[in-house]
Amino acid sequence: MRFKRDTFTGLALLLVMVLAAASVGAQELATMDTVFEPLKKQLVSDGFDEKTVNGIYSSPKVSFNTKGVSRFLTYREGKLNYDQFVSSSSIRKAKKYMVKYDTELKAAQQAYGVDPEIITAIILVETRLGTNTGKSSVMSTLSTIAALQDTQIRDQFWTEVSQKHKVKRKRYDKWINRKPKWAYKELKALLEYSARENMDPVEIRGSFAGAMGISQFMPSNIIVYAKDGDKDGRVDLFTHADAIASVASYLKRHGWYPGIKGKKAFKVVWSYNHSDYYVKTILKISDKLKG
Repeated sequence: MRFKRDTFTGLALLLVMVLAAASVGAQELATMDTVFEPLKKQLVSDGFDEKTVNGIYSSPKVSFNTKGVSRFLTYREGKLNYDQFVSSSSIRKAKKYMVKYDTELKAAQQAYGVDPEIITAIILVETRLGTNTGKSSVMSTLSTIAALQDTQIRDQFWTEVSQKHKVKRKRYDKWINRKPKWAYKELKALLEYSARENMDPVEIRGSFAGAMGISQFMPSNIIVYAKDGDKDGRVDLFTHADAIASVASYLKRHGWYPGIKGKKAFKVVWSYNHSDYYVKTILKISDKLKG
């Protein structure tokens, strides 16, 4: 009986050790470099230089950001206080901004036919006139979401998110079915943009959603719409001249023209941010700046 008891005890101990190891492995999944291995292979397969990709993901500044990305599932546009931007204080600051960047705003209006007031209103709401461009690692955000294309990583992410937040599985499934592919497209655009402009993608900071710069463009929009406003030979949305020109370029490409108003103006601004609340605020600010 003693032999059998010892044997049972040994097996039980072994089982505990195996389960403990599995638990550690699950915890490490979101922090170790292996979480990005499938993503790295995908990027290399799509033509990105293997050495460059490995160098980027070896940086300690690039990590699997469960906490930040989970905000996609808890964020509610309707809870934002856009009214703060139509306060007398905000309007005064916006008017000072228009004086300071009068040359850049007029140049954008001349080139793209977009009112300085609407450009300023967007920059005010997006980044408080360039004073708050975001602190999240854009590389980590987009890499984390793109990595969720892998089913194992996807399940691990759901386990962590569902334990910490009240997220309905139906909402999660709807999000997970479209966002990883979207993020991978944005990730490729980020790498393309940073290589073109000789920027280190690891150092780029932006919103929790991956938008960057004073104008808060997603990387794919930078590739298509961003412009070199100060004519220095590069596009840097963390400079006001480039951000101003890029907002004007974006709006023109989506239908803005001199004298536009009403529903047509609403529709163009809506293309920048798909929120009626946002659009109404932008148009209200613009009217106040003209007044």
